[in-house]
Amino acid sequence: MFSLFGLLKFFISCSVLFVLLGCSDKLPSEINENNTPEEIIKLGDKAYQKGYFGRAGDYYLEVNTYFPYSVEDELGLSKAVDAYYKAGKFEDSRLASAKFLSLYPESNRAQQVIYFRSKGYCDEIDIVERDQSAARECIASFSAFQRLYPKSSAKKEAESDIRRAKEFLVGQQLNVGKYYLKRNNPTAAMRRFKKIKKTTNVSSFLPEVSYRLIESFLIIGLFNEALSEMKYMRKKFSASKWTKKANNLIDNSGLN
Repeated sequence: MFSLFGLLKFFISCSVLFVLLGCSDKLPSEINENNTPEEIIKLGDKAYQKGYFGRAGDYYLEVNTYFPYSVEDELGLSKAVDAYYKAGKFEDSRLASAKFLSLYPESNRAQQVIYFRSKGYCDEIDIVERDQSAARECIASFSAFQRLYPKSSAKKEAESDIRRAKEFLVGQQLNVGKYYLKRNNPTAAMRRFKKIKKTTNVSSFLPEVSYRLIESFLIIGLFNEALSEMKYMRKKFSASKWTKKANNLIDNSGLN
């Protein structure tokens, strides 16, 4: 006969296990070759439905461990990519996607796999502020996605994420140039700003880039270049606050 303490301990244990998927479910580490792939997929689905996405991904990957090259393996890997992405475990999602694409490149699930791989890179842009690699990978991965699936319903989303990643990179380059200005290196800053102008067609940062370029020109003493850039700003960014600031800068320099 259970004591009151024993009963309480039993119910607490069961409650914890239920939260993890129910008292009778195996954990991913407890799965072995005696489980069928269907059973493993079902455990993953159950975890996924409860919002335990990381655990779901762990289940799905176990299918590949014990039943590689099976129909269920193809399904399990694709589900693992999705689950890990939703868990915010982007590196695990990419590893699962790499495995999937190496084994099943012609699968009709490849589009979804590449989509989640791309989204993972794009979502990391805001997490690692100074790391440009996520933005570059976002652009490269979603550009490949667009080439492979030009009629995809996610086309507009891909375009939006690519634009956002490109804007991030422009902002990072602008910050580098501004750093050079603060470090009293206007020549290096000028080269950086010129490069941004040369390689960027559309960006909300372009008015500030021109303003910083005028700053650099004035410090170096390239007054004609500063006036030429001012003329460009008045034509291209007439309503921008940066054009007004540039006008004031030119006026204070006595060039007007």
